[in-house]
Amino acid sequence: MISMSENYRKAVRDARRLARTHSSGILSTLSAEMGGWPFGSVAPYILDFEGNPILLLSDLAQHSHNIKQDERVSLIAWENEKSDIQQSGRVTLLGRAVITEQNESLRDRYLRYLPQAQEYFAIHDFRFYKVAVERVRFIGGFGDIHWIRGEDYRLAADAFDAGLVAAESGAVVHMNADHKDALVRYCRAQGVDEPEPRLVGLDPLGFDVATRQGRLRIDFDAPVHDTQGLREAFVRMSRALSAGGGDLPGAVSG
Repeated sequence: MISMSENYRKAVRDARRLARTHSSGILSTLSAEMGGWPFGSVAPYILDFEGNPILLLSDLAQHSHNIKQDERVSLIAWENEKSDIQQSGRVTLLGRAVITEQNESLRDRYLRYLPQAQEYFAIHDFRFYKVAVERVRFIGGFGDIHWIRGEDYRLAADAFDAGLVAAESGAVVHMNADHKDALVRYCRAQGVDEPEPRLVGLDPLGFDVATRQGRLRIDFDAPVHDTQGLREAFVRMSRALSAGGGDLPGAVSG
């Protein structure tokens, strides 16, 4: 087993966070029309619990034709807060794009993050693709440049219980309906004053809240593995704030 330096571990954490903070990027495929030339196109995406991008693509789109010929793709996302894009953090996820089965849980998650895609589900030629990440290129800033192994970036499938994935939609509905006050406090602890926060989604590492300033990513203090761990993580956060502590794990708004 290869041991990871703390610098590498930080790069893995930062790459995961940056990828989860955004929902659009540039998808690069290998052009079937042009004999393998790189072909870039804008692409909304979400991530699954492991960290693999999920794309909703039309069969008529050029990138879909390309993927049929060659599954190898890359997806790059970047921080958009800085005027000089070369000083911004960015992450490139390289992997193979394969059609993945559409189910209610995946559809619900996708629409919570990208509600504007609702109309596409009425069109029969749209399909979900999963990019199974094999390598990651992460640039955190000047001199902060890393190649990351896919197995280090991805959460292993056995790192969380399948019940956690199945429970996500219900947990989101419950938090938004019954614990909006807690979401307000979580946002405020990150310096965001949002009277109407909306939990969008969660995963073993944290959760995402929609605010007027953009989406806010909040990490759990430790990864959660099942629904019991999820409840305990939210309880710990609420108790910490109720006790007068203002600190939560760091968040990134995007």
